Amino acid sequence: MKIFTNRSIFLLFPLFFIGLTSCKKHDPDVVVNGEAKVKMINATQTEADQDVYVDGGKRSVTALAFAQTTDYLKVASGSRSIRFIGSANLPTESAINFTPSLTYSTFLVSDRNGARQIVSYEDNLSNTESGKAKIKLINLTPYFTTGINVSVQAGTQFVNALLFKEASSYFSVDADLNLRYNVVGSGSIKTIDNANFVAGKIYTIWFSGTTAANLEAHIITDN
Repeated sequence: MKIFTNRSIFLLFPLFFIGLTSCKKHDPDVVVNGEAKVKMINATQTEADQDVYVDGGKRSVTALAFAQTTDYLKVASGSRSIRFIGSANLPTESAINFTPSLTYSTFLVSDRNGARQIVSYEDNLSNTESGKAKIKLINLTPYFTTGINVSVQAGTQFVNALLFKEASSYFSVDADLNLRYNVVGSGSIKTIDNANFVAGKIYTIWFSGTTAANLEAHIITDN
């Protein structure tokens, strides 16, 4: 068995340190990048079909009609140029920042004056509770200053006055219950049938419409 004296260790340590630092050089120009996953949705009801571009490269297979969505697309993380291009208007472009390994839903929307913009929301694809579906709700109609309420069929309200471009937290709901929604202050109550939900699935539900009567819920299955 070899025995090192204190003097031996003292002499060997500088050599080890020199060897280590000579092998591991710091390069300040190296940037570690990852990937995020993003699905793109056309939420502009009066617009022409939209092609989607990321950093100048076309990513949509076919142009997206209103309420259509792409599959999740892999994109480099960091600030990315997202562009929607249709035939009716000039392209809409925004720089959106994506975090590595996260997933997002990114929408083309317009305000009451028709001004278009791109908004993005992080998706949470972690496991759901047993026997339940997990949902997130987003109001993408600018026409209701009072917002939108959402409740389960028994009448328990869990989203109150969701305003334009606001997203709720995630909720776990029994997959066999209907959801009801309406414009705050309106007696026109709509129903999302429980046939749209499967236990273990995760959903993004976003709203469009110009009046309480034509308020509509759009359901995207995220997993």
